[in-house]
Amino acid sequence: MPLTAPTAQRVAHRQHAATAHPRLAAAVTTALFTSASLQQLATARPRDYDTAAATLTLHDRARYTDGCAAYPVPPWAGIFLRAAACFTRLVSGEDQELLAAPGDRGHLLRVAETARLRPPQPPAARRKGPAGRVEWDWRERQEAEKYEAVPARRVRPSRR
Repeated sequence: MPLTAPTAQRVAHRQHAATAHPRLAAAVTTALFTSASLQQLATARPRDYDTAAATLTLHDRARYTDGCAAYPVPPWAGIFLRAAACFTRLVSGEDQELLAAPGDRGHLLRVAETARLRPPQPPAARRKGPAGRVEWDWRERQEAEKYEAVPARRVRPSRR
């Protein structure tokens, strides 16, 4: 669901106050408008952000979550992605991670917590931890459980 203009403005201010690092701010922002997992965020490269079309492509080569998808970038989020793309190109080059590297999970969680931007939480009956504790990986666990429950398709031998 898209954020209202006042909510988007509050999110942008919180992000700005939480970190000055363009990649971390862009990663948390992208997670807000795509609901993507850290694994998907880590697939984006600078070339995957199209400023003219205002889209961002995230990849899922293993098709573990949603497959590859292009997401429309809301205007309020574009500034974070443009900053991350410029930063990544200057520091690392075109083939480096735009949003998150595999070792960034702790940094991303701290930025999100500092900005008070938390993901949807599981119902009380499905909580794994004590009340009041934020479950950051609930959506990822939920996706993994869904795919583990899908039975493997039988491969029929070919008749020759």
